[in-house]
Amino acid sequence: MKISIDQEKCIGCELCVRVCPQKVLAMTDGKLQVVHPDHCMGCFGCEEVCPHGAVRVLRARPMAEVAIEPSPEVTTCDVAVVGAGPAGLGTAITCARAGLDVVVFDRLPNRTLSHHPDSGVLYSLPWLSSVQVEEDAITFPELEIAVRVGEVHRCEVLGLLGPDGLSTGSRLPPNVDGWVVAKDRLVRELVDEAERAGARIWYNALVHDVLKEEGRVVGVRLSTGEEVRARVVVTADGVSAHISEKAGLPISHDDLWYVSLLAFEYDDVAADLPSGLYYLNGGMPFAVEGVGAFGGLSITDTVHVMVAFISRKRTYPAPEPLEWYVRKLIAEDGRVQSLVGDALRGREPAMLTGCRAVFRGACCPDVVGEGVIAVGDAWVDDGELGNVPALANGVHAGRVIIEAARRNDFSKAALNLANEFRDPRLLKALAENKRMKLLSVMLSEEEMRRMFLFM
Repeated sequence: MKISIDQEKCIGCELCVRVCPQKVLAMTDGKLQVVHPDHCMGCFGCEEVCPHGAVRVLRARPMAEVAIEPSPEVTTCDVAVVGAGPAGLGTAITCARAGLDVVVFDRLPNRTLSHHPDSGVLYSLPWLSSVQVEEDAITFPELEIAVRVGEVHRCEVLGLLGPDGLSTGSRLPPNVDGWVVAKDRLVRELVDEAERAGARIWYNALVHDVLKEEGRVVGVRLSTGEEVRARVVVTADGVSAHISEKAGLPISHDDLWYVSLLAFEYDDVAADLPSGLYYLNGGMPFAVEGVGAFGGLSITDTVHVMVAFISRKRTYPAPEPLEWYVRKLIAEDGRVQSLVGDALRGREPAMLTGCRAVFRGACCPDVVGEGVIAVGDAWVDDGELGNVPALANGVHAGRVIIEAARRNDFSKAALNLANEFRDPRLLKALAENKRMKLLSVMLSEEEMRRMFLFM
């Protein structure tokens, strides 16, 4: 990671220092300093909380040198998409294929690393899209998208593990197919597909605000001051939803829980491990007063081991860097060892990646405004729509935009069909997912144990 500090903009509030899960920053002699650059997990927390833009994080692979892709020279377009994740790219691919001029903005410097610190778990909800796999190719027929992503594994496990190794089972729900791929590779291939369709990708472009005229969103403004006008803006800005909120969409501020998550990524791990994803709830080998915690283990051609802390505090709530707790989980938690054996013993991770998230009281009740649509995790209450549902969300929004473009009408009324993606079945599934993640702050250890025994 590369962290840049503009001392002239820094007012010394130390909010960036207190929010950092890895304690990378410190105030030294009255100046903000990067004291542990190698520990940065690229969560963008310091960048997001700084009110004056004094901190900038460049997250990319390889970590030693950050290559910035050249930006397109553009001042106007038909569709401006904020965020190059599956949701934003689904919109970009769909709209560009229809001949619309599409520009995608992303804060990352290049396409080599996605925003998410996990492997790419692909599960299909039957009413959204099926997933077809043939060798290294994945096809989403209903979305009309196919990409080649290298190794693809059937998701053998999607387990929920409790204290003392108790489990609720490790199978996907009925009628749900599951696959696991390298998330970074999946996103990179979607970027390439968007470009083949004619979309332009503007990396190292931190969108700071939207442009408005007479209550209608008409473009975006970058942190550098550059402005790009658009007929419609799609906010795929993830769990922070800053741009979605500035666009006037009703992002909930009720019942907030803040999440800090760090994953260790291991390459070239034994190939005979079962592919899939486990969540670890309760029975963690550490405790932080007033803070909930859950763990995770995802296995594809790489292995990710993660720890997430949940609290009401906006700032990082634990006394030790988050890395300390991940190492303790790997070394002492028997559930991890029972799944990977000695595969991680004595090894340093190839990379640390992390994120900060917000769990909100409810999903956004309306994802459409005048000249704007929110897609992906921006409107979801726990910030995890899932890779295939997010892609489907983007494609659905793209189809709505194509119809609006034919009528040259991007009013809220014309775009309102985008809200139909918020199917009650999807909202129910999202609520269950959030409830699972919040178990550690809702139940005591003994209550957690009884719940797993009952399940």
